[in-house]
Amino acid sequence: MAGFRINSPDGWDAPAPADKAAAAALSAGLGVSAAMGRLLYRRGHRTADEARAFIKTENGAIHDPFLLPDMRRAVDAIVLAIDEHKKIAIYGDYDADGITSVSVLYLFLSDLGADVSYRIPKRSEGYGMSRGAIEELSKAGVELIITVDTGTTATDEVAYAYSLGMKVVVTDHHECTSVLPDAEAVVNPQRHDSRYPFSGLAGVGVVYKLLCALGSVIRGVSVADATVRVSEQYIDLVAIGTVADVMPILDENRVIVSGGLRRIEAGVRPGIAALTEADAKDGERTKKKQRIGTGYVSFTMAPRINAAGRLGDASTAVELFLTDDSTRAAYLAGKLCELNRERQRLENIIAGEAVAKIESTHDFDNDPVIVVAEDGWHQGVIGIVSSRVTEKYGMPSVLISFEGEGGEHDIGKGSGRSIPGLDLAAALAGCGDCLIKSGGHGAAAGLTVERGKLEEFRKKINSIARKMLSDAKKAPAETADDILSPDELTVGLAEEIRLLEPFGIGNATPLFITEDMTVVSVTGVGADKHTKLLLSAKNGAALTGMCFSVSPGELGLEASDTVDVMYNLDLNEYRGEKTAQLTVRGIRECAAERERDAEDERIYASLRSGEADPSCGYGAYVPDRGELAAVYRAVRAEVSSGRHEHSAKEIAALAFGKNSLKTVKTKLSLDIFAEMDILSLKAKRNGRYDISLPEQKKKVDLERSEILGALRRKYSR
Repeated sequence: MAGFRINSPDGWDAPAPADKAAAAALSAGLGVSAAMGRLLYRRGHRTADEARAFIKTENGAIHDPFLLPDMRRAVDAIVLAIDEHKKIAIYGDYDADGITSVSVLYLFLSDLGADVSYRIPKRSEGYGMSRGAIEELSKAGVELIITVDTGTTATDEVAYAYSLGMKVVVTDHHECTSVLPDAEAVVNPQRHDSRYPFSGLAGVGVVYKLLCALGSVIRGVSVADATVRVSEQYIDLVAIGTVADVMPILDENRVIVSGGLRRIEAGVRPGIAALTEADAKDGERTKKKQRIGTGYVSFTMAPRINAAGRLGDASTAVELFLTDDSTRAAYLAGKLCELNRERQRLENIIAGEAVAKIESTHDFDNDPVIVVAEDGWHQGVIGIVSSRVTEKYGMPSVLISFEGEGGEHDIGKGSGRSIPGLDLAAALAGCGDCLIKSGGHGAAAGLTVERGKLEEFRKKINSIARKMLSDAKKAPAETADDILSPDELTVGLAEEIRLLEPFGIGNATPLFITEDMTVVSVTGVGADKHTKLLLSAKNGAALTGMCFSVSPGELGLEASDTVDVMYNLDLNEYRGEKTAQLTVRGIRECAAERERDAEDERIYASLRSGEADPSCGYGAYVPDRGELAAVYRAVRAEVSSGRHEHSAKEIAALAFGKNSLKTVKTKLSLDIFAEMDILSLKAKRNGRYDISLPEQKKKVDLERSEILGALRRKYSR
């Protein structure tokens, strides 16, 4: 889901009408509402049986793990190492996918009696395998390294491990190059020669398949029986890694995540139970049974797990998942919450600095990729900030942190996030001659660059991106699933929607629009970090809408406004009573108001260009002295209170009252003030202004304004 939309045109159009007969057949065949029938049809389900198979995740398909490339070779190498009592080391990544991958494989091999340890590099060591870490493992007597969530591109490092007398099994899910490591096995569904029917497994998903294959061979049972046993023991950790790594919730991932969420909610694993309990304390929530969904994993659990690898040692999170001791689990979960609070603090600081640099230096007209660098930014946080930057501007971004004394050979490590149409990993690969290394996914990738190559990299990545984005088919704006009437916003529909869980990439939370709703009240929640709306529909029904991470001031709404609302339909359960509630994703003016705004914009443009017909009464839009003074007082009051970003319409409401909007006069007044240096106007990309007031050293005579003079001469009544 993109950022909250206020009067944005993106994502507001519902798709083409569903086939009424087919949607009605789905509704009747499943015994669900007409709205649910339309939703299922638009999600690609054409028969009741198809829809029923999608909904019933318990019996979903799990593919044969031996279809994965090199799976048999991987199993043989690991079984041999176990039988010969060789030391095995698991080498993983420091994110939630890597952490859960390490945990699952360690628990499984330990249960088999293997001599196993694990190694996760600290973030300062960089992503992936390193020669230093391989030397450490060799000195410790390790004879087999099993990589998880990493290793596909580590051709040199794998060769070095073999030169030291070790063997390597690679399990990974990252994109492959044309040359694979010369290992015992490279198990990766992204391999070009893969026969596996689903390529969307997370790193921990690949480990899950490895365990199913190992279990079947070692215990002499069918793959199906081995899969049941592995799922009963580890599916919660597999689900966490899959959701945290933003894998598509389709195919067997849907089965994995659905089963994993049920196990998480049951609180079976002490470490997971402690993490949910620590989160409840961390958020100062009243203690109640937590309903676990993908959103909770993504936005509550995953950041705390990732915090270990970002700011501390990822082994803290691994140990949390390995322990059977509830007391120790509570201690480790508390440490993760502490690290996460520090991560949030650093993230906000870096985000503020990054946005300030972007606003002052980036060429938005010509460069489609934002590249911003600074000395000393915490490398464990810049990836999250890059996500925030990409969401804020709707553009790919790369944030780089340099270390050193300012020399051209100083090393900078960067993290980037992308948008549909730009494969970031491929774009970075095209910049290979000015980077030390790069890697990752199409949507998220990392790099290492010398300071002296930064500008060359900035130019090259933008050149590549311009071509990629122009060649790509324009990605459609995220559109709503349906336009619902107020009568359809029921508890019953909200409960039906839950049948489609778990939600995620490829199976997004349904997004709806209801038009012409009247704002009854606007209330700040959580020190105005969030906003609660009471909305009234034409049929008189009242609904609550929650706008998370959006303040009342940012919304700019008042009671009696008529708006269109874009939202997810949720259930609010309080004291045993269920009500339908809207989680609001966007607000815009109703159609009639948008038409008035468009007419105001047309009139303003014709007045500023001088093309308006003087005989048509346009002089009524030219502000007089009293109106100019009213606009200035409104602006000064807002800026003095620290509120700098406004639309002309909002200022007009402050200056002239809600029921007598004079937007055209206000825009002309702002132009006049800017011309006379009474204020500074910076146009934002969302149609708003960033307004500041310079110190006035002497009185300004507005009669000397060329804009005001020209308007009066041509349009004066």
